[in-house]
Amino acid sequence: MAAHTMLMGIFPYLDDVLEAIGRLKAKGVAIDTVYSPSRSHEITEAMELKRSPVRYFTLIGGILGVASGFGLAVYTAAQWRFIVSGKPVIPTIPYVIPGFEFCILISVFFNILGLILNTRLPKYRVPEHYRPELSEDRFGILVRCPADRRALVRDLLHEAGAEAVHETAR
Repeated sequence: MAAHTMLMGIFPYLDDVLEAIGRLKAKGVAIDTVYSPSRSHEITEAMELKRSPVRYFTLIGGILGVASGFGLAVYTAAQWRFIVSGKPVIPTIPYVIPGFEFCILISVFFNILGLILNTRLPKYRVPEHYRPELSEDRFGILVRCPADRRALVRDLLHEAGAEAVHETAR
């Protein structure tokens, strides 16, 4: 089994990164990670990444919140046996407000939980291959390749516009 090498290409422009991703995918090279100083839908589309599951956490939190808000209001009305003078003991219209408020509250909590779980936070140490300029104004592509294809991948990254290509440890 051939040993794998990790190469990090540093790019100044988004267009160069997109071109590099296309070239690497065309040659069948596995892209491990793409670093960007800001969110880029173009990179997400080029990498053909799945949509985030955080939205499902938020949806589940919202449904649980509405049910909890209505449930709390209904439980309170049933427990305290309010005198309602011929009106329904458990009216639905006034209970929309606690249902809505609980929906927002629990949705936010579940959203934050989903973000923490899906981003694998907290990260206690920065990966060895990470460079500070990737958070400022540069893009990076971390590529895993067999040792015998190292020269090919290095050339592909340089041809696409990489300022520098570094061999790194994972």
